[in-house]
Amino acid sequence: MSLVTRGFALSLVLVPSLLAAQTPPPPNNVLQIYREVVKAGKGPAHDAMETAWSWAVIQAKSPNSFIAASVISGPNEVWYIGAFPTWADLEKANDATNHTPALAAIDKRFRSQEEQFLSDARGMTLRPRAELSYNFNEMNLPNMRYLSVTRVTVRPGHTAEYEESRKMIKAAHEAAKLADGFSIWEVTSGAPAGTFFQFVPRKTLAELDSGATIHGQAYTAALGGDTGQKKLAALAASAIISSETDQLEFTPSQSVPPAAWVTANPKMWKRSAPATAAKQP
Repeated sequence: MSLVTRGFALSLVLVPSLLAAQTPPPPNNVLQIYREVVKAGKGPAHDAMETAWSWAVIQAKSPNSFIAASVISGPNEVWYIGAFPTWADLEKANDATNHTPALAAIDKRFRSQEEQFLSDARGMTLRPRAELSYNFNEMNLPNMRYLSVTRVTVRPGHTAEYEESRKMIKAAHEAAKLADGFSIWEVTSGAPAGTFFQFVPRKTLAELDSGATIHGQAYTAALGGDTGQKKLAALAASAIISSETDQLEFTPSQSVPPAAWVTANPKMWKRSAPATAAKQP
């Protein structure tokens, strides 16, 4: 993983339940995602390199952290995700890597290896759309294993219709007091304008089987019955060019998790030296 720097600062605002007794951190206004598409047949070698890279960052006591997630329902991709309260915090995270000799050496060493494993790599930044999101901050991310990600491309000039449809969905969830949650983010760079992402964390893939049950009669009624469903369908048809959903699995072996995540779920997030790293000088 390269982009600007290997170090991402993943703010603990993503896990407010861990910080209930402390002063809440500022909200995240910048989400940075770096997507790597791995060449056919290079998956194991790429995984080994990324595992060694992230472990070297941990051993160097980097102040930054990031979470890796692997796509399990589409192309062989790995996403590296970091969240920041401000752009200044993102810049500070980059400077911590670039201006710390040990971290800069690690970045240089592993970055030079990446091109042999990747067929494509690109980064993007997103801003939160809290007014379109529901219940996401109540979900305990360190104890989640999967992430359903839906990418939506909105037709130019029709963003208002898309936003109206999402507000209808959120209002129906609130009225029906549904137990699920989702977070909507809008791309600010690295993808065409009008690109939105919906993130739904999950403990198991079995939760996908209960989607129809959760969004049953109570949800339909809160949406406005047949009339509401028809309006929602019309808004989507007018506003959305395309929509694509992938299932991702968190990849602790390629992550530098925040300390709070390790404390919350050490079985999943506590790292130990990989076999390859043990042989490194």
